[in-house]
Amino acid sequence: MSINHNIEMANLTQREAIIVYLKNTSDQFRLRKFGDIVYFSKKFKYCVVYVDRDQIEKEAEEISSLDFVEGVEISNEDRLELTSTHLEDQLAKMAEKAEQILEKRQKENEDAFK
Repeated sequence: MSINHNIEMANLTQREAIIVYLKNTSDQFRLRKFGDIVYFSKKFKYCVVYVDRDQIEKEAEEISSLDFVEGVEISNEDRLELTSTHLEDQLAKMAEKAEQILEKRQKENEDAFK
């Protein structure tokens, strides 16, 4: 069961992240009226703002039209597959690939000593 399913079952408002790229770092405070600023990078000039999921398209459009905003992206975080079977499959594939690389290196080392 995913965290989003648990939130739905508890009748809580679902939220989603919007990444907002800014022209000036001092303008980040002006985004508070759209949602909750959960992260701000002064170095890379962007904010992560959480808004209600059912309003995300409207809010992203409105934010992108602001004069101090350079760009807007809707986060793909909720679309990631984080089930245990998917993760186990990925780990198994990574382990298999690592074993192949190690076997190849071992064979190359054996051939170098012959």
